Amino acid sequence: MRSRVEWALRALALALLAICLFAALRARAAGPAERGAAATLRESLARWTTVARPERVHIAFERPPDGVERDWLAALPGAGTAVTWSGPDLLPTAVAMEPRIDPAGGADVSVAAPADAMVRLRDTLGALADLRAGDAGVRVYVPKPRATLDAAVGPVVARAALRDSLTLRRLLVIGAAGWETKFVTAALEERGWAVDAHVVVSPETTVRQGSIAAIDTARYSAVLALDTTAARFADRIGRFVRMGGGLVLWSPAARARALAPLAAGRPGDVAEDEGRPPPDDAPRDALSLAPITRLAPDAVVLERRGADIALAARRIGAGRVLQTGYVNSWRWRMAGGEDAPERHRTWLAGLVARVAYAGRTPVDAPPTDVAPLATLMDALGAPTPPGIPGAGIDPTALAPWIFGLLMAALLLEWASRRLRGAR
Repeated sequence: MRSRVEWALRALALALLAICLFAALRARAAGPAERGAAATLRESLARWTTVARPERVHIAFERPPDGVERDWLAALPGAGTAVTWSGPDLLPTAVAMEPRIDPAGGADVSVAAPADAMVRLRDTLGALADLRAGDAGVRVYVPKPRATLDAAVGPVVARAALRDSLTLRRLLVIGAAGWETKFVTAALEERGWAVDAHVVVSPETTVRQGSIAAIDTARYSAVLALDTTAARFADRIGRFVRMGGGLVLWSPAARARALAPLAAGRPGDVAEDEGRPPPDDAPRDALSLAPITRLAPDAVVLERRGADIALAARRIGAGRVLQTGYVNSWRWRMAGGEDAPERHRTWLAGLVARVAYAGRTPVDAPPTDVAPLATLMDALGAPTPPGIPGAGIDPTALAPWIFGLLMAALLLEWASRRLRGAR
């Protein structure tokens, strides 16, 4: 038995030597290789292009390369140099910055990043905010955006810029005479919107504000339907949305049979408020809510209050519809804290901005890199270990283990023979 163990250890040593020989021959067949790092990449690129001309290079990135370095690397295979790369610390990150459809201006910034990652936003003036990414990344409103905005997740920095200038149309508010219609209209006008209103006082009396024209995108950015009085315009509103216009639909309006096909879901029974003032930390928790149920297949939930859906949206044709379950938002403005009117205006403006139509004019924008890791993979392919192409595992990483196992096998086999008196 002892002799058999010794032969097994001898065979293991020979097998390990064969593996080392195979790896060496394969590396020689693949041609000479060089390695580079992000810190000295420019110097390495110049040398690889003009002096060394290696058959293979591998770059270990601590950060994504800039545009010139990335394009330079992508051109090397055309000159006969294969390029591979690795970057285990690079996290997939992307950023988008869109001008908000709002007279107050500003931009909506969306960042895609791994859940729970720290996202650092900064512009040309300095840091803006540090935010923790959720399951859907990060979404934030920037009131005064600069020329560019950076979103940094670890060593990856994605950069976005505004590329459009907006032309805003008017808003059309349709509802019965009441507190909600009155203060929705007032809040939007205070925000800077030009508002046309169709207010039904009684079956025989209608008050019109502004010169209400045909409901189309040549005049209106969005329609706000507050209750069933908007049902008589359902056909025109439907055409307007399919043309690209926006619709904000209150749950009372969604109950109208003519408007129901446009809704994101069915309004449920109203959960009445308890009459307490809306608190500053969660003002909408104190409002009456008709939860949105039986969502349309293409609807997306935007906000929940507990288990109830409070906001949902969907696309219809070229336009968008946002449905709100809050039926008495005026209480927020009237019974909230000192800054309640401003926060109410901002919230309503945000609802409109999500769906409103606006003409866009392209503007000159500085260079950007909205998804550095995705762009790098598109240029150089997927990351690979820093070994021989196609080997799957880096032989240099296994070398210490192979050497240690080889020496252990030889020592055990030699010690066993010596202890039993054999040479």
